[in-house]
Amino acid sequence: MMNIIFTYAQTKGVVLDSDNNPIEGATIFLADQKILINSDEKGIYLFNQELSKNSYINIYKHGFSSKIIQYKTEKDLEVILERLHVALDEIGVTENFSELGNNKLTSIEKKSIQFLSSNSMVESIAQLNGVDIISSGLGIQKIVVRGLSGMRVVTYLNGMKIDNQQWANDHGIGFTDLGLDEVELIKGSSALKYGGEAIGGLLFFKDFPFISGEKTKGFVSTKFNNSSYLSSSQFGLKLNKQNFYLNIYGQYSISSDYRLPNNWYLYNSRFKQNAIKFSLAHKYKRWQNIFRGHFHNEITGIPAHLHTDDPASASLKDITSSSLDFFNPKSYEDARPSQFIANQLFTYQSNYLLDNIKFSFNAGHFINNLKEYEGWTKPAFDLTIESTQLMPNIRYHLHNLTFNVGAQISFLNNKNNIDDRLIPDANSQGLGLYTIIDYEKNNFGFNSAFRYDYNSLIADKLDYDAEFSGASYSSGVYYTYSDNIFRLTYSSAFRSPHISELFSDGIHHGTNRYEIGNNNLNIEYANQIDFKYQWSNEHLGFVFNPFIQSITDFISIDPTGDYFYKYNNFGDIIASYPKYNYVQYDKVELRGIEMNIHYHPHQLHNLHIEQSYTFMQTENKSSAYGLALTPANNIKSIAKLDFEEYQNLLKYKLHNFSFHHIYTFKQESIAEYEEITKAYNIFNIQLGLKFNKKFKALIGVNNLLNKEYSPHISRVRGVAGGVPNPGRHFYINLKYDF
Repeated sequence: MMNIIFTYAQTKGVVLDSDNNPIEGATIFLADQKILINSDEKGIYLFNQELSKNSYINIYKHGFSSKIIQYKTEKDLEVILERLHVALDEIGVTENFSELGNNKLTSIEKKSIQFLSSNSMVESIAQLNGVDIISSGLGIQKIVVRGLSGMRVVTYLNGMKIDNQQWANDHGIGFTDLGLDEVELIKGSSALKYGGEAIGGLLFFKDFPFISGEKTKGFVSTKFNNSSYLSSSQFGLKLNKQNFYLNIYGQYSISSDYRLPNNWYLYNSRFKQNAIKFSLAHKYKRWQNIFRGHFHNEITGIPAHLHTDDPASASLKDITSSSLDFFNPKSYEDARPSQFIANQLFTYQSNYLLDNIKFSFNAGHFINNLKEYEGWTKPAFDLTIESTQLMPNIRYHLHNLTFNVGAQISFLNNKNNIDDRLIPDANSQGLGLYTIIDYEKNNFGFNSAFRYDYNSLIADKLDYDAEFSGASYSSGVYYTYSDNIFRLTYSSAFRSPHISELFSDGIHHGTNRYEIGNNNLNIEYANQIDFKYQWSNEHLGFVFNPFIQSITDFISIDPTGDYFYKYNNFGDIIASYPKYNYVQYDKVELRGIEMNIHYHPHQLHNLHIEQSYTFMQTENKSSAYGLALTPANNIKSIAKLDFEEYQNLLKYKLHNFSFHHIYTFKQESIAEYEEITKAYNIFNIQLGLKFNKKFKALIGVNNLLNKEYSPHISRVRGVAGGVPNPGRHFYINLKYDF
């Protein structure tokens, strides 16, 4: 039981399990205030501040079912935290607070972003069902959701939409895991509060919350792997003084070229990154203001770059090196071609809470500068995007109903800083108005959302001025019966063509092709039906999630069969690039099934076995072939053993051990110009060490059997018969909290 006594300007509570024992280290997250509190050894926590009625409080601890409560001033709140052997939080079985909406009414998946968990943030997110990666090593990585990526998968960081040239596969996500706590994911077009154009999905990244106590907290951490001699270090500090809250973080990462299974190295897969970010907040009674700043710079090599008519027939030796001296600084220096990226993000959030109403206002400004160098003297293109976003919102509670009414106002400026250009200068403005209604009572609930968007796009030098508008809609219902949860969602949305799709005309060195836009492109329209069934008991959990999505006027970029040739002053051909045109298909269909199984044997309480299955098909109604870059079906398996209850192992500082297996099926559903990809198995192992409460480590080996494979959606699969992913390598991650 959990008894919480609320008085003016103070919250006092105790967190207990079902046997009335105190739970130490339980996390109490004041969701509307973005503040974390931890219970002490007696299960007690204190928060010396007034809470408004209907404020959301999320209470959770690993090994227990989490709870969401809406604070009521009229009575004490009593919550039982049951011990949970089967935890399926990431696929929405247990209660938790989500920025994207009520996770009972909307299918929202979450992934904790932990520095110790894997080599990269994107690799960690790809552990979720239906999520894949387009990559060429660790330097360039993009997220794919149910076969869709680029402009169709929208990314938000602390409430601000990230516009960083995401239209191309050689442009990464634009930030690292620095200071991040978790990411929320909606697959498909149900996230109408943040834009109807996310027809593939929406990723919402969130920073760590602020701390409530006045004792300064922080951490230092570092990563290393011997594939590319990646070295990545971070620090963080959290302070709170008299209702002023400050979080500050810094990072520096450097990596050379990664090693292939044949012990050669993919030339120019190296990168450097540095970042600093801060969050500053002040709370006065029911009013809170948060200001955040984020500065990120990176230099990323573009590997597997060739100037030949047929890159697929090239030799792997043309783009690799047989040895690499990791102790020579030149092995880390930037080469060509490469990208120089500078991102600046500023956000402001203001919240004012009354008993049944929350007024919120979010404003953000994002600046992305991308320079892409083919040679050493001047960039092939130098492009700056500046975007500004304003989002007022009102949340109102009325009995079992919750209303969200708001708007999204956006301004975007795309400017070339030199004469050479791939896409033109352009400006766009957008206005979106939305209403979301949630109803929840006992074991039944539904939600309905409507959004209307107006966008204008102007390219003065091309005498282009167009307007796009349309409505998006989403509706869902859920029902619980005993241990069964049923959820059905329908959503429809639209996406306006991007300036790169309309006006591209030039060499894109990152993709090694000449791209040609089409200014006759129309709006894409998407409709999706998503059904999710969930069941779990003390030892077994199961999720069954079929879906179907239909997209009309689907925009794609396809090869023409022709080439663009580049000549020197003597008329000799010095480079050739295949020409690609943007085209529009009448209708495509994506359908599939995602399943999750989590088994916890009764005899071994510390053993957890998880499997996820992704089976998806794509169909192009305008062609006998499928869609390009459709991820192959896969089965992901994890067996994890915690050593918490084994004292003879704890004395050796052993904390957990996990075994990971990914089986990827043969991909035969391909576009006309793609090749079939073979099936493959990948095995990884991890050992977690816990030296004390503050000092932890993770040691692991990836690609244990040194398998040579190239994923179907690899960015470099079409070069030299398919450039393999990294071979067997070990890594070690260390983190010290203070």
